[in-house]
Amino acid sequence: MPFMLYTDAQMTIEASNPYQLDFNGAGKNEFKLFFGSPYPNEVLKPKADQQIMLMPASRLKKWEPNHVYSFGNIIEPIASNGCMYQCLDNAQTGSSEPAWRAERGSKCSSGSTTFINLGAKFQPADIQLALTYAGLDTANAGAALELGTQLQGGKAIPVYIRVTNTNNSVRSDRSDPCISIRLNATITETTA
Repeated sequence: MPFMLYTDAQMTIEASNPYQLDFNGAGKNEFKLFFGSPYPNEVLKPKADQQIMLMPASRLKKWEPNHVYSFGNIIEPIASNGCMYQCLDNAQTGSSEPAWRAERGSKCSSGSTTFINLGAKFQPADIQLALTYAGLDTANAGAALELGTQLQGGKAIPVYIRVTNTNNSVRSDRSDPCISIRLNATITETTA
C-alpha cells in the first residue's frame, strides 16, 4: 500500500482520493489527517525535489467543446473569469463556449448542456497545511508542506489542514472536487 492520507493515526481508514474538502459556508474549517504507510518496511523518497511535499492543487477543469458532461460536473471557462460552473444535466456541449455570466446562480448553455454559476472558484490558496495545529496560524496559504527527505513506513505524520472560505456565499464542490491535496513525485522502496 502506498504512502497516503488517512483519517486515523493507525492508518486503517484511507482518506478518499482526492480528499474532498467541505466549503459549505463562509469561515474556516479545520481538521487533521494522517500521512504515512502502515507498512514499516516501506520507505518514501522524493523523485526529483529535495523534500517530500503535500501541496494544495486545483482540480478544476476547463470547458471543452463537443464534450459530454455529467450532472454535477464542475468546470470553468477556457479564459477564467474567477467563477465555477456546474453542469445541470447529462448532455453534450456545442462547438462554442456558453456566454458565461458572472452572477452567482445565473445559467448559460452550450449545445444541450446547461451550466449554473456556483460563485467564486476555489483556489489552492484557500488551504493552509501545517505539522501542528498552532502552525496553521503562520502557514502560508496555498504553500506546500515539507515532510522531510525520507519517510519510514509504520509511523503516521499528523497533517493539520485549514480551509478558508472568504466568499460570503455558501459554496460546495461536493459533486466534483475542485481542489485537492496532492503528493509531489516520489518513489516508494520496500526493504527486506
